[in-house]
Amino acid sequence: MTTLLFYNEPAFLNREVHKTLKFKASPDYSFTEDVNSVPLTGIEFFEASRDMPVLFSKDDKGDFFPLALLSLMDSGHKHLGDAGSWNDSYIPAFVRRYPFALTDEGAVCFDQKASQFDSDEGEKLFDDAGENTETLNNIIQFLNNYDQQYKNTLDYCEELKALNLLSPFNLQILLEKDKPLRLEGLFVIDEKKLTSIPEEKVNAWFGSGWLAWTYAHLHSLGALNRLVKRQKDRP
Repeated sequence: MTTLLFYNEPAFLNREVHKTLKFKASPDYSFTEDVNSVPLTGIEFFEASRDMPVLFSKDDKGDFFPLALLSLMDSGHKHLGDAGSWNDSYIPAFVRRYPFALTDEGAVCFDQKASQFDSDEGEKLFDDAGENTETLNNIIQFLNNYDQQYKNTLDYCEELKALNLLSPFNLQILLEKDKPLRLEGLFVIDEKKLTSIPEEKVNAWFGSGWLAWTYAHLHSLGALNRLVKRQKDRP
């Protein structure tokens, strides 16, 4: 299960304990207001690349995973509008799946403190017989799809690491006069190294979609300028 970044009080969804629980979808994404990046699966690179850079982060074990860089600030971002709405840019699936998530064993959990459960309004998750409603089944389908793409992205990152294709991405940007901002601790795919991978790998990546992911990632680096403009336009 990916990190429960936004979840204040996660709990397992139980058809007995939560048989009367109702869920009301909300366009309020203010729970993301303190983050400047979120995990991103490979299949999302295409859409995200128009609005935000897709970079790679390295954990303490030396493993990599892609991130959507939401802002150039130490914390927070400028994608939120009135009442916590998300402005006209791509919303990563990591954000959209909240307040639900799947455990590694496939069990559904949710944030009991989420505002989507605050009222008697909304859709029931279980019917009177204790069976899943269509609402819950749709949520589970989304979570399963996300989980599958997450695992596929892990495999992709392991391949990038094995082929030594990731290089440090250090960049200095001047947001304000005499106030340079440095981006450190992030990684990008090295285009020169990419041209030297074996032909059989190229064919395999083409078939799996990984080659397209790679070029979508490289294309996304141009979104840094859009990120700078968004930050300057929205103090």
